[in-house]
Amino acid sequence: MPQDFVTRAIVRTARRLPGFPALSVLDLSCGRGEILSQLARDGCTVRGTHYREDDYKLSGQAAPLLTPGLPIDSGVDLHAPLPYPDAAYDVVILSEVVEHLFSFIPVVREAGRVLKPGGFLILSTPNLARLHSRWHYFWTGAHKLIRRRAGWDISADDFYAYHVNPLDFPVFHTVLFQTGMEVRSLTFTRFKPGHAWLLLLYPLVWLTTKLETSRHRSGEQHARGERDLFRWMVHPAMLASEQLLVVAQKKKQDS
Repeated sequence: MPQDFVTRAIVRTARRLPGFPALSVLDLSCGRGEILSQLARDGCTVRGTHYREDDYKLSGQAAPLLTPGLPIDSGVDLHAPLPYPDAAYDVVILSEVVEHLFSFIPVVREAGRVLKPGGFLILSTPNLARLHSRWHYFWTGAHKLIRRRAGWDISADDFYAYHVNPLDFPVFHTVLFQTGMEVRSLTFTRFKPGHAWLLLLYPLVWLTTKLETSRHRSGEQHARGERDLFRWMVHPAMLASEQLLVVAQKKKQDS
């Protein structure tokens, strides 16, 4: 489930969306409804999903939901097609979810399907591209995750409770475009001052990222995508936020 500071960041982000609070919101794998409870109080029409009744997000909780009566659909497997019609929601939320999936691609495509034209995807996930994670990977060969790695003590049935597939942002950026969405903003969740010294590397990161996104372009469409990718890969939130908090928008019908 999202940490409190992540929940606060997502709620703040949702409150800045056009049309708020007259929005229909779907929170996929919504835990105890930490986000939905606040948005429902604000006046949004909300719905959530759970994967299974003994979901690790619910285990050990005295009450399964913060707000009794929230509409929650159980048994929704995010690797499979979602049980909702096309263009049904203004906002889809994926908070601290995609890193638990064997592949994020199906659920991102499904999010695009159930979003209305002009609707928004709000996604948060541990940020592999932050400089602290890159530094950790350089020395250890392992990404700096928020939760411990899944080890030999974890059963196959409980594998999904761990960060088994951290998000690759360049791939995610392309999948969004294929699904009719584009990134609109990146937002900080939390910055740890002890990692500030890594920002001294920014000029080198900017230069190497520019070179990486400027080569092997196969045409104007590819080049346009690489220019947009560069914009986000050197964004301050990409380099310093503990979580990646992305807002993507589905194209409007006349776009």
